[in-house]
Amino acid sequence: MKMVLRVDLSGGQVKAEPLRDDLIEKYVGGTGIGARLLYEEVPPGVEWNDPKNRMFIFSGPLGATRISGTGTFSVITKGPMTNLTGCSQANGVFGAYLKLAGFDGIAGVPFHP
Repeated sequence: MKMVLRVDLSGGQVKAEPLRDDLIEKYVGGTGIGARLLYEEVPPGVEWNDPKNRMFIFSGPLGATRISGTGTFSVITKGPMTNLTGCSQANGVFGAYLKLAGFDGIAGVPFHP
């Protein structure tokens, strides 16, 4: 089963939940799934530094396989420069280790004192 780790830094809560099948079927990879979740969970008009903003970190569909370059991951959020949806990809082993830990992604609520 595909899982997402929900992390609420403001409330100090962490829980695992299944990743919805419709997201897996409609959106290819971590960037697509993260962008869709951002669209669903962040109301229109929310600024980048608003407590309602979210950050999503997702591995690609081939993460933790033996194929070269599958350790990549995507970070999706509303950014400070444009206040629009932004996505960045990075290489390394984080995406693979995320999958090996049993999660396809992390959905985060930022810390706001």
